[in-house]
Amino acid sequence: MKLTNLILEESRKNFSRLLCVTALSTCSLFAYAQQQPVRLTGSNIPLKSVFKQIEKQTKLFIDYKSQDIDDSRVIRNMPEKGTVQEVLVKLLDGTDCVATYSNGHIIIRKQVDTQSGKKSQMVKGTIVDASGEPIIGANVVVKGTANGTITDIDGNFSLDAPEGAILQVSYIGYADQEVKVGKQKILSIVLREDSKALEEVVVVGYLSQKKASLTGAVTSMKVEENLTTIPTGSAGNLLTGKMAGVKVGTTSSIPGENPSISIRTVSSWKDNAQPVTYVIDGVVRNSTDFNNLSANEIENISVLKDAASAAIYGSRSTGGVIIVTTKKGKEGKPTINYSYGFSVDSRTGNQDLTNGVQTAELYNRVNPNPATNWTQEEIDHIASINGGWGYNQLDAVWQNPTTQTHNLSVSGGSDKIQYFGAASYVKQEGFLKPLTYDKYNVRLNVTADVTKDLEVFVGFALNNNKTGKTATDGSGGANPNDTYAKLRIWQPEQPVFTDSGKLMDYGWSGNVGARVRGDDGYHHEKFLKSTATFKATYKLPFLKGLSASVQYSKSWMNNWVSGYYTNYDMMLTKKSGANSRIISTRDEDIIGIKRSEWFTKDYIKKISDWDEDQQLNFYLNYSNTFNEIHRLDAVLLTEWYEGSIDQVYGMRESFPLYRYDQFWAASNIRENTDGGGDAAKKTGRMSYVGQFNYSYADKYLLSFSFREDGSMNFAPSQRWGFFPAGSAAWVLSEENFFNKKWIQFMKIRGSVGLTGDDSVGGWQWQESYKQDGSAYFGEEPSKSLGLTYGSVVNPDLTWEKALSYDVGLDMNFLNNWHFTFDYWFRKSYDILDNRQATLPTTYSRDMPAENYGKMNAQGIDVELGYRGQSKDFTYFANATLSYGWNEITYKDYAENAQWIDIPIGTSTTRLVGYDFDKIIRTQEELDAFNAANPDYTFNGMKPQLGDIVYKDHSGPDGVADGVIDDWDRVVLRDKNFPVVYGLNLGGSWKGLSLDMMFSGELGADKSYRSIAGNVEWNRMYAGWYDDSWTPENPNASLPRMVSANVPSSYRDTDSQFWYKRSNFMRLKYLTLSYDLPKNQFYNKFFENIRVFVTGYNLFCWSSFKYYDPGLGNGNDYPVMRSFNFGVDVKF
Repeated sequence: MKLTNLILEESRKNFSRLLCVTALSTCSLFAYAQQQPVRLTGSNIPLKSVFKQIEKQTKLFIDYKSQDIDDSRVIRNMPEKGTVQEVLVKLLDGTDCVATYSNGHIIIRKQVDTQSGKKSQMVKGTIVDASGEPIIGANVVVKGTANGTITDIDGNFSLDAPEGAILQVSYIGYADQEVKVGKQKILSIVLREDSKALEEVVVVGYLSQKKASLTGAVTSMKVEENLTTIPTGSAGNLLTGKMAGVKVGTTSSIPGENPSISIRTVSSWKDNAQPVTYVIDGVVRNSTDFNNLSANEIENISVLKDAASAAIYGSRSTGGVIIVTTKKGKEGKPTINYSYGFSVDSRTGNQDLTNGVQTAELYNRVNPNPATNWTQEEIDHIASINGGWGYNQLDAVWQNPTTQTHNLSVSGGSDKIQYFGAASYVKQEGFLKPLTYDKYNVRLNVTADVTKDLEVFVGFALNNNKTGKTATDGSGGANPNDTYAKLRIWQPEQPVFTDSGKLMDYGWSGNVGARVRGDDGYHHEKFLKSTATFKATYKLPFLKGLSASVQYSKSWMNNWVSGYYTNYDMMLTKKSGANSRIISTRDEDIIGIKRSEWFTKDYIKKISDWDEDQQLNFYLNYSNTFNEIHRLDAVLLTEWYEGSIDQVYGMRESFPLYRYDQFWAASNIRENTDGGGDAAKKTGRMSYVGQFNYSYADKYLLSFSFREDGSMNFAPSQRWGFFPAGSAAWVLSEENFFNKKWIQFMKIRGSVGLTGDDSVGGWQWQESYKQDGSAYFGEEPSKSLGLTYGSVVNPDLTWEKALSYDVGLDMNFLNNWHFTFDYWFRKSYDILDNRQATLPTTYSRDMPAENYGKMNAQGIDVELGYRGQSKDFTYFANATLSYGWNEITYKDYAENAQWIDIPIGTSTTRLVGYDFDKIIRTQEELDAFNAANPDYTFNGMKPQLGDIVYKDHSGPDGVADGVIDDWDRVVLRDKNFPVVYGLNLGGSWKGLSLDMMFSGELGADKSYRSIAGNVEWNRMYAGWYDDSWTPENPNASLPRMVSANVPSSYRDTDSQFWYKRSNFMRLKYLTLSYDLPKNQFYNKFFENIRVFVTGYNLFCWSSFKYYDPGLGNGNDYPVMRSFNFGVDVKF
């Protein structure tokens, strides 16, 4: 035997011995429990009261079913004392029930063994797998009792069982087995591999396949109950770290904000290139529809990563496809679930800031105008406010954000009709009072077998979102980042409110605190979307496995914006100090009122968008197995899609009499009135699709698909695109020569496919006219509007395309482990972009975009998982890792471009900047540097003490010239793609469950140059105060700080100095839940009760020390840490 096998075997034995010791210890505790003495009191009392006495004295819980035993039966002959076992025998005398003991519980059940009168005997046995290897830690339990044991390191077990009893044998990774005890006393039991995981059905395009039969790169996840506890309003956050190759951006917890989602590395340099396509219940949707889903309505999510899987969606599939299947009803009595969660958020991860005193002293250090410096009197004053911090504008208006979630679902039905209904409500309140988000979801899915051959599905979904923003942010289309950042850094000497709560004047256009209370008005957004889906499937009687389906889906959407934007009064109060930095907040010191000037005029505005879309599919499906080894699944379909968009808006400015948020109160004169809307438009697409899967003996697998799409975005001659894909797989573990001792399942696969992208903006190919200038015509000249040609068009505009390859390996090994590996390569071509860089400057018109660009991308996806069980304890671990990179192979550039501006051969994450040399720390260094570089200048400046200096590499003539400019730029890093990983750990024991998710990135560099921004009269990054160069601190990390009003050597310049490795690992969530014990008083009303607590974004360990690596800069709205508490009940 090889050394590695010996080590592995020894490790297994050591671990198994530990399990056995644990099990034996537990069994001894159970034996002690049976022998505990009890003393019972009272007479003529119900059995239920007697049980309570036993529970109180022994700390054991008595579990029983009311249908097994009458607990209202009066006990007339009370057994006064004895052991627990003796007393229970007497209490249960005359019934058909027996008591067993397990894990601190006394379990009373009606005897199910018809031969219970037979004497128990010692039964021994050995449990092995199909290859004869012993299975360690397998569970063996006498059916209908809690009498059980586990196998030892040799797979042996022994326990008492009467003849005729049924032994239930189970072990993770193997199918459960029942063995009847006969006259034999030694059993030999062989467990077979559990194929449930391999039999799991995954939706791939328009067909469903067993997981074991997949030939493409597809990953899937079930949305389990634990995911409903995560306090989020976006379904995208459920995917974080769960799937290799799927990257979910870090959200800042702004109410209503959705995360960015990408699948593998893009192979296009354009913004928002290759977006993910979302399919919900067979209908193509957008990211908003996906994120609006609630966890309680999702059954499973599949991600199609390679072209062979995704190409079936043709023109929209280059960026990958996420397929969502919502829950359907199940036959049985109605089951009602309700859950409620309440979470409170707290801030994490912003950059450290200077306090009030430090801000004043730093200002005095760098201010070029000493006359405006802080005086000692003013510094002493700021030192007396909040312990020297000064006025904290953020704390003055901050409220801890909260999230409440309500989820209600009902499921049930007969053998003919099954139904599932769900309703959810999410309420988020942000750090400012106006920041709100309310999301309402309703879903109803009904499946009916009208006849034995006709099945009908009807689905309805309604989503209603209401978002509140500050008027200032909403009017400019901004998120709260601007407001949050201003509140953090604002001048520490300036208060927000007077003592009575009136707004203070800043000497600026407004007061940031006014946004918090709504003094500047309001901005409300409402989103309403309803979707109806109908599908009928008929099994054609003349050919086995052949069926025809029709599916129609229609959506109606309305997006409504209502805003009222107004200026407000600010109080002017008395100020003192040499530079008026001592500001009174006393109301009696108000000396005047100033009107804010944030808005040019007060105004009211309303916007309304109406969207409709509909999709019609006709399917012809075939599925059949021949001679038990040939399986064929196929679908042919046509798909028709049409969408329309319309918009209107209106606004009025100024309020003549008094300000009120109604149109009638605003000025109705023409110059104060505006209205309009975007042009109404329609989009459409027609498609013909085929998908075929073939399996021979479940070991040779072939798949082929094609899709022909016609898009209105292109001219008739370029409208149609054909996108084929093929894949194959070989299940080696099904071959006779394969030894399954260590590897139970192994499959290798490969795929190739062509995908397309038509998201180029419609009608760019069509000639148009536009209004331009004016002229005077006629005998009595009057001004007439002019008309001219629109943009130059490109009638050859066509699809962007991507040819993708994928090879992969899937394995299940050592009974508990699974492993997946993929290498992929994508070649994009016909990328649409402008050729402006090569046009002569004398050409006055804009040229149209052309399909000319080329780019490659490649990467790997890895997943490794483990699932184990030891008696009542189950546990799992799942790790994902992905890494991808890209390279531009052809892109236009100017003829006179510098080498560093030539894009060919570069990646989209290449870092370019100046070559950092050093910080000049001493006069000797400065003198030496000037002597060696007499012509050195940067931004027209000669170096000074504390400045950063850069290396001079070149000039316009190709030689170093002493001037640091664009000619001296270098490549700081060729590729800056991160390794994205996730680690999901968890387990459960006797109703107690733990689930935690870690996610993070490795290997990427991040710039922290944003700390150099801002102005010195505001709070600055704290390091500028005590870790920047001064004569007293020449070895500081940061260069000499200079005023924002003078040029600097560092503020606007990228170099190696500003980049640091941003490795991080975030504890994304941790959920601890507990299912309350069964057979309690509450089970008369509830089938199950689960309580839970979830922490979200609990910790972030990072090598990037300046602020949370998930933020764009150090003063962005932070990643919020949430604590969620809730309950989940089932009726």
